[in-house]
Amino acid sequence: MTTVLRKTLHPLLVLALAAVAALLLAVVVVPLALGWVPLTVLSGSMEPTVPTGSQVVVAPLEGEDDAAGLSTGDVVTFMPRPDDPTLVTHRIVGVAVDGEGRRSFTTQGDANAAPDAEPVTATQLRGLVKYHVPWAGYAATLLDAEQKRSGIVLVAAALFGYALWQLVGAVRDRARPTDEIADRGAERDHGADGVAEQVPAPAGEQTSPAEAPTEALPLVPAAAGR
Repeated sequence: MTTVLRKTLHPLLVLALAAVAALLLAVVVVPLALGWVPLTVLSGSMEPTVPTGSQVVVAPLEGEDDAAGLSTGDVVTFMPRPDDPTLVTHRIVGVAVDGEGRRSFTTQGDANAAPDAEPVTATQLRGLVKYHVPWAGYAATLLDAEQKRSGIVLVAAALFGYALWQLVGAVRDRARPTDEIADRGAERDHGADGVAEQVPAPAGEQTSPAEAPTEALPLVPAAAGR
């Protein structure tokens, strides 16, 4: 029963755990390890490339040196105005350099018909989008940092428990045939220790004289003189 249950649940558990692990890896573990920042997309200006509700993960950009590495086609997150903390994520569609070597960028949402009204300067840039996870932002907005960390611990514990369950089941499956063979061998040995059963000869079959049992007769001494 345990083997059947394990085989039935195996693909479902693997799929569920793999999906949750991949999600946490993409939106929590990798950003923490590399110093990147996950952000939730709240509008559809970058659809269909980045659907609403996606989680974009951006590498921080600071100053002219980081801005010098950007080019047309990059997707960046920036402040639309220096005094506005709201963040916008759009694609760079043009790069300009003034006489002093300072760069400015023309940006546009993939779903928008025209570029943004104002160019973006290096001081307005906040990050370069490395990747995005569709619709993961909806789940991310429901969890705070502590809950995300707890989720990592729970998923890790679930993966460990599942691996242990599979290992124990595999060991039992390997041991079971050996035990069965041993039991059958013991049964045969027990039968050999018993009294042999006499098998009667088939009907109509006669025993040859040579095979017939003989009975010893006492020797009678001959009478003397007779």
